[in-house]
Amino acid sequence: MARTKVNKRKKGNHTADNMLQAIRHYRQGWSIRKAAKEYNVCYPTLQRYIKKNVNVSTSDLHKQRLTPNYDVNKIFTNEQEKSLTEYIKECALKFYGLSTKDVRSLAYQMATINNIKTPDSWNREKMAGLEWLRSYRSRNLDLSLKKPESCSLARATAFNKDTVKMFFDNLKNIMERHPSFGNGCRIYNLDETATTTVQKPLKVIAPKGRQNICKITSGEKGTLVTTCAIVCASGQALPPALVFPRKNLKDYMMTGAPIGSLGLANPSGWMNAELFIEVMKHFIKHTSASSENPALLIMDNHESHLSIEALDMAKRSGETILTLHPHTTSKMQPLDVGLIGPFKAYYNSAVDSWLMRNPGKQMTIYNIAECVGYAYAKSMTPVNITSAFKKCGIFPFDADVFSEIDFMPSAVTDRDQPETSSAKLMAAPSEQLNDRKNLVSPSSDITCAHSPILFEENPSEDVGGNNTGIRSAESPSLLESTTPEHIMALFEAQNSQSPSSIMHEVLKDTGDRAFKSPKEFMLPLKSGPRAGRRKPRKLGKSMIATDTPEKNQIAEERKKTRDKKSAASAIKRPILQDKNFEEPRKKKKAKKVVIPSDPETSEEENFEVIDLSESDISGREDEDEDLDADNLPMVNENFRELERKPKCNDYVLVSFNTKKIKIYYAAVITEVLNSETYVASFMRLIVKEDMKCKYYMPLEPDFAEVNITDIKMILPLPKINGTKTRNSTYVFPLRMSPKLNLR
Repeated sequence: MARTKVNKRKKGNHTADNMLQAIRHYRQGWSIRKAAKEYNVCYPTLQRYIKKNVNVSTSDLHKQRLTPNYDVNKIFTNEQEKSLTEYIKECALKFYGLSTKDVRSLAYQMATINNIKTPDSWNREKMAGLEWLRSYRSRNLDLSLKKPESCSLARATAFNKDTVKMFFDNLKNIMERHPSFGNGCRIYNLDETATTTVQKPLKVIAPKGRQNICKITSGEKGTLVTTCAIVCASGQALPPALVFPRKNLKDYMMTGAPIGSLGLANPSGWMNAELFIEVMKHFIKHTSASSENPALLIMDNHESHLSIEALDMAKRSGETILTLHPHTTSKMQPLDVGLIGPFKAYYNSAVDSWLMRNPGKQMTIYNIAECVGYAYAKSMTPVNITSAFKKCGIFPFDADVFSEIDFMPSAVTDRDQPETSSAKLMAAPSEQLNDRKNLVSPSSDITCAHSPILFEENPSEDVGGNNTGIRSAESPSLLESTTPEHIMALFEAQNSQSPSSIMHEVLKDTGDRAFKSPKEFMLPLKSGPRAGRRKPRKLGKSMIATDTPEKNQIAEERKKTRDKKSAASAIKRPILQDKNFEEPRKKKKAKKVVIPSDPETSEEENFEVIDLSESDISGREDEDEDLDADNLPMVNENFRELERKPKCNDYVLVSFNTKKIKIYYAAVITEVLNSETYVASFMRLIVKEDMKCKYYMPLEPDFAEVNITDIKMILPLPKINGTKTRNSTYVFPLRMSPKLNLR
């Protein structure tokens, strides 16, 4: 609920001038009540100030404080709150912003470390109160509560001074080679964006009291159509290229697209190296690029853009390709900076309008070109295009367009490579360091779950000097200002106490020292030193891709990738084996299959084991398929009584009665519980053709108890087919009536 009500104070709302005039008139002979009524001052308040300033002359009254001092109830002074505000701003600009709980916890830590008196609720909750936070925000209007956008670590750290300088150096080199690029008419930017059949709905007007307000979309997940946009620094937009998720392109797919647009087809809907060659031809056609009329194309370094065929085509047509550093396009690519956002907004609006005009219909990829045409014309305006190029510093050329604030997120990971000498010193054992290492631990009263760690042990940085093995912030920390001898004395005097009590004594002893700001006692936002052991993966960079050295390097990398893939797919042989040696073909092993003999014989003689190869088994399967169904006995619903009781390993036909129909299953008896109850393992029907049924046994046996009344007949022994890599199938030499509902 919003806090919009402002309570009007009845006392203490007078001004210093009114109080001054009231005291003067009182000294001139007025009564207290008359002076208070005349100048709108509370009677007891005026009486108190008269007694307070009885010894002050009338001429010196203006030097006295004549209004209430409510600042005495503030926990932090203005300077202390200013240091807290600066730290909060720094964390936000480095993309490590603090939530409301983090700020409350940080305020409690700052008050505890500096021995500032706090309310009891702070000590109970280990953080500042909500009322303090509201008052703090009202006193610092330059802070606001915002929902941050997610940003990957790679994107935050890739945009640094080195990568930006490399790009602008390459751009400056190109503009020096071709002075015709100076007017911006031959500088272009290319990028792809996703246009799907499912839009992001816009906000709608809805009745109050209803929280679940929805907007119709064409589906849960849309179908992708890639739109490739090309713009010029002079304010012109070239017709886009659309990649449809189809094998072949049809003319009606491009209905409503901007005039001159290029239509392409790819089953995935993504841009690839083969399609990008067609995009390059489209670009050369509309820009008339040639050796006499060169052009500069700026784009990202995706592998589909840097195929050797595309680079050769660009170089023959007088086109220079400049790539951006990976993960920097959100700030250095004009299309991403100022054009894709408006394009997506207009596209979503166009899809919403289409759904309103066609209620009950789903939008398909055949309607996307129409929406792209509307959004492209609305967003790719000369004002937007020129502003986007200017904001990136590309045209007009401005290498200093980005300030220090823009590089603050990358400062977290800015560190040097480890040196050998430092590594040796860090690896050297130190008994004194180990003794002091476990001396002091963070107090549970200071470090909270919602805030960063207050202190951190980092003996790796103690490479010399009189360090104590405890790292703090950039400026001298709390523990650095306390000598090791004093800490040791505290430890020996209170060796029976907990570490939190020791920390409390340390904080109490340093209470008279200078104020500790959050930058001094909080862990600095800085990554640790580089390991230097593992060779990092080679990262991309900004480059002039059409230059011969760069193009040759790309060709070499592509060749290495192809060779690695071909080597992985090749058949491996032993190292010492002769190249011309051919392995003898392995003979197919014979498989022992249990084939039942005459069912009338005794249990000891009714099975015989024969050896069959896989070809023999497949031949038996073919033979089973060629059996004449007319010569097999027919099984229908007129079952006779069982001639004998089932035994183990007997195949039976079991019936189950449902509300309307009977279902029949084939099963094998695995256990005889008693004369009326059996345990059977049920089989599954594969196919029923020409009244012949083929079953298989599931991998997980399906056991169930069966009553003898549900067993309709004892089946003859089946013919078993199968191999090592294929489940065995069972074919019973019977014809099943179509009226039987077999499962």
